[in-house]
Amino acid sequence: MRTRLVRIASLFTSAASIAAAALGLASTPAFAEEKSSPAQQEEKAGSAASAEKPKAGAASPPAGTSVAAPRASAAAPKAGAKKKPPAPPPLPPAPARVWLIAPSPHGPWTLRIDNAGERPMRIPADVRLLRLEIDTLNKRTKKTVRCAAPAGLKPSGFPERRALLLSPGQSYMEHFDPRLLCFGKDEAALAGGSVVRAWYGWGPPPRWSRKAPAPPFAAESTDDPPAFAPETGLAAPTLVLSYGLPARKEFAGDEAGGAEAPSPQGDKPAQPAADKAAQPAADKAAQPAADKAAQPAADKAAQPAADKAAQPPGDKPAQASADRPAGAGAGQPASSGKGDGAGSPGEPVVDANAPRLELRSEPWSDAASPRSIVVRVTARNAGKRPMTVAIRPRMLEFHVAGPNGTTVCEAAPPTDAIPRDMYRTLKAGASVDVSLLLREVCPADTFAREGLYEVTATLHANEPGTGLDLDAYTATVTAANATLLRVKSAPEPFYAAAPRAVQTPKPEAEQEGEHAD
Repeated sequence: MRTRLVRIASLFTSAASIAAAALGLASTPAFAEEKSSPAQQEEKAGSAASAEKPKAGAASPPAGTSVAAPRASAAAPKAGAKKKPPAPPPLPPAPARVWLIAPSPHGPWTLRIDNAGERPMRIPADVRLLRLEIDTLNKRTKKTVRCAAPAGLKPSGFPERRALLLSPGQSYMEHFDPRLLCFGKDEAALAGGSVVRAWYGWGPPPRWSRKAPAPPFAAESTDDPPAFAPETGLAAPTLVLSYGLPARKEFAGDEAGGAEAPSPQGDKPAQPAADKAAQPAADKAAQPAADKAAQPAADKAAQPAADKAAQPPGDKPAQASADRPAGAGAGQPASSGKGDGAGSPGEPVVDANAPRLELRSEPWSDAASPRSIVVRVTARNAGKRPMTVAIRPRMLEFHVAGPNGTTVCEAAPPTDAIPRDMYRTLKAGASVDVSLLLREVCPADTFAREGLYEVTATLHANEPGTGLDLDAYTATVTAANATLLRVKSAPEPFYAAAPRAVQTPKPEAEQEGEHAD
């Protein structure tokens, strides 16, 4: 009995272990797939076959064709599709040439636009479309100054009134003041050695833009279809400003009897004109030509005393008369210049410490319209002693030079009725400022046009104060500098006449060749 129970217990234990092992293997995916029933396997095979079959509404491909044939036929172009026409060849650039002629840094300059092509073109003849980039050479303030007309003065679009048609071989030329563009503090860039780059028209499109240029244009064709591509702007060749022409004052000493300018013939001595006239012809003939050529320049300056003694006596009176100032009598001795001074007889004594007025005006003034033109003038006591003076705005006189000519805005006459509190005492170095609206003192049409004006102020201090027992300072003083005035908007336009074309100037070499022929 006991043996049977032991056998039954061992059988239950082995069965339990077998069932546990079976459950662990069935939980894994691989075992689940392997142990799937035959019915499940048949169901999976049927679903795979149905996925490979075409849909019910789809037409079956014809016999002898592959499945990829419809894709190849879809990629092929349709038989009735039109081909795009080839792109037209690009147009040549506009044959317009812009030149900037600057003989001196301070002007006037010349703007020149040439039609160097074979077909006519249309341009805006307006100098206000010019822009400058100036590189200064000052090491301390080396920078790039950009000069252009202000927004109120520069046309916003194409100026139809200034439209000009240039035929082949024609040009447009206009003289202008560069301070119209480089106004105010930018005027300091107009100096010798500065590098100037000029651009005429409107800005070019961005480099990344692939769109065709849009109007307004600085140069465009007048033909239809156009003969060349339009240009929104034109670049002028880079130039370097000169240091100005030599002043004629350097040779003013020749006219006043000073040192002569160096002569191209170095063999002639630097003899005064009076001595040349008084020298006998025999002495000139007696002097050998070889001696003249062999005489060094140092011997000319230091002439031996023996030569001076041998000079004919007729030269002395002639030389004395030449040295005598103009207006002196024949018997009056010439002044040696050693004893001349402030206290010499016949000459007035000048008190350098006496009070005196110096007048200066602001260097520039930018006005939006004639109604807002304001000029400020400063009167300063440049003497060493104080003064009593009456300075009123009505005492100022203005000389205005502008596009319409010169106009004088006169000052008011003296009244001899200024009260005592209107007189002021200016110490040495003290100054007083006077601001004035030019519209109040100038004629109505003085600033009728847009553009640049030069205004020079003159002070008429004409109130002596005798009725008030005063010894007031009286004088007429003109300002040491002129005020540069720019008017952006006015009743009359910037240009008074329509533009006109001229024949393109030929180079000097071609002109010389034509004269030689």
